[in-house]
Amino acid sequence: MLKKLILFLLAMFFLGQTAFSQFKLGGTCGAGITNNYLTIDVAPEGSYTWFEHLTVGGAPFFLYNSHLSSNYWSKKYGGRIFAQYRFDFNIFVHAEYEIANVSFSEGSKATVQALPIGVGGFTEITSKTEAYALILYDVLYDEAWATRTNPMYRIGVRYKF
Repeated sequence: MLKKLILFLLAMFFLGQTAFSQFKLGGTCGAGITNNYLTIDVAPEGSYTWFEHLTVGGAPFFLYNSHLSSNYWSKKYGGRIFAQYRFDFNIFVHAEYEIANVSFSEGSKATVQALPIGVGGFTEITSKTEAYALILYDVLYDEAWATRTNPMYRIGVRYKF
């Protein structure tokens, strides 16, 4: 009886979704030079929109920083989960939780956490593709283990299934 109830509830959940439900694949990648540091950032992502305005997802990521005038470098890799709530006019609020391993050229290593929150905007490129941009502020920012600046800027592309 319990198995039938669970199956019924799962069926109602998935069959009762609105026409806006969709799976998206995409992500961000970038490179830049800031304050004599070369930064390379790669983060593929997957997300799912349950309702017209709410999207949740996750992304593994890799971030590499290298000082251009010395042998100093840092590597950061980990994962993040996020939620976005979209408003009209192609604007959304974004919150995520990130956990990562970071290592530095002098041999120090740590596990660090981040909690970036912010706003963004998106635009459709085609009926199945959208571009987005974010401005995020990490409320757990710790300069001792920082490999990014605060605020953070991201630009990405998503493909809708």
